This record gives sequence, structure tokens and C-alpha cells, in this order.
Amino acid sequence: MGRIVAIGGGDLQSNHPINKYIVDMDNKSIHNLLFIGTASKDAEGYIDNIKITFEKMNCCVKALCLATKNYEEKEIDELLEWADIIYVGGGNTFYMMEVWRKYGLDGKLKEIYLKDTAILTGISAGAMCWFNCGHSDSEVFWVNGVIGYGWVEELLNFHPYAYCPHYEERVESFDKMILEKSVDGLAMEADTAFVEQNGVIKYIKCNEASSVYIIKNDNGNVIKEQVEIEMLE
Repeated sequence: MGRIVAIGGGDLQSNHPINKYIVDMDNKSIHNLLFIGTASKDAEGYIDNIKITFEKMNCCVKALCLATKNYEEKEIDELLEWADIIYVGGGNTFYMMEVWRKYGLDGKLKEIYLKDTAILTGISAGAMCWFNCGHSDSEVFWVNGVIGYGWVEELLNFHPYAYCPHYEERVESFDKMILEKSVDGLAMEADTAFVEQNGVIKYIKCNEASSVYIIKNDNGNVIKEQVEIEMLE
């Protein structure tokens, strides 16, 4: 199977050790990184910050802008084939998945995972997408302008978890909503990451205070297990 690094939250600065870990997973001197910013509707500032951050780590950065540009399928395929690392940005997960399905990108990413032709990574919405379903604050769940939470279903399902990023901000909501699910929850705080490589899964973090939990629905009772995490330098 493929390589995944799913980041629970934070920002490009606080995540620096995790981002370096991702780049180091690619055994090349120069790394081709493709940023997919669909969830932020291809926010220019986000794209610029990704370029600034990863170019300092010997990455050549390009962006696939499905929210703001039109692509022929061949153009998308060429970018995906070029990439050593595919980084999916945060934002509106519900919107992102709708756009991906329009272009067939969900299927293309599944093929990349199965063939292990690139490292698949991302933060928040860009971490959630690799799992079964996700706890999301996408605008579709808002009521009268007030932020609300709901499940985004039919994600890529590489791992059968109900995924929650930014868990430190969503404890009450996620612990309640997981009782609706038959799959276990994976709840990740800022500056943590789920890592899959060579068929092995582990967790890493770059903030001593951050944690990751497996949360289970045991006949209507929430069972929370803190997982072992490797602290990065």
C-alpha cells in the first residue's frame, strides 16, 4: 500500500518538523511537491505560503487549482505523475470532495495510493480525506451563520476511521457525534500526524502537549484510548 501523512492541525510554522519528516520520506535530493488547495478554493495566499515553506526544503512546488481553473484530464494526469509528494490543503471538505468527484480526482488519488507512486499528505480537510468519513465544520453544516459540525461521508476510505482534526477544539462535539458511528474515531490534536509507510502505521508529533486518541462507541458509551506517539526533534 501507499504512504500517507495526515496532519491533525496547526499551521505551516508549527508543523515544520512534520513537514520536514514528509520531505525526508522522499529519497531524492530535489522533491516535486504538488499542492491541491481545492478546500480553500485555491486561496492565493495559501498557495504562496506553501511555496515559500517547501521551496526552503529543496522542493519544486506546483499547484493544481481545480476551484479556479479548468483542466483537461491529460493536464491533471501529468501533474499527478510529476509529483513525488501530494499535499492537500485545509478548508471546506464537503466542497473539496464535490469538486474532486467532478474531475475524477478521488479515483486518481486512490490509484496513486495503491501503486505508491507519491507520498499523500495534508492537513485538516487534507488529512480527513484519506479516511472513511470526517467530522467537519464545512459551511454546509452552518446554521444562520453559526459554525456547526457534521459528517462528510464517502471519503477515500484508505483507513476505516471517522476522522476528527483539531480535536482539542472539538472534544464535546466529536465525542457526542461518534456515538452515531459504527466505525472507530481517530481524533487528532494540532501538530500531530498519522503516518503510514511500508505497511506500518505510527503517529508523530512536534508539540509535547498534543495527543491522538482512538475513540470507540461501546454500546452508547464513549471509550477513549490515547495512542503512543513519537516526538520529533
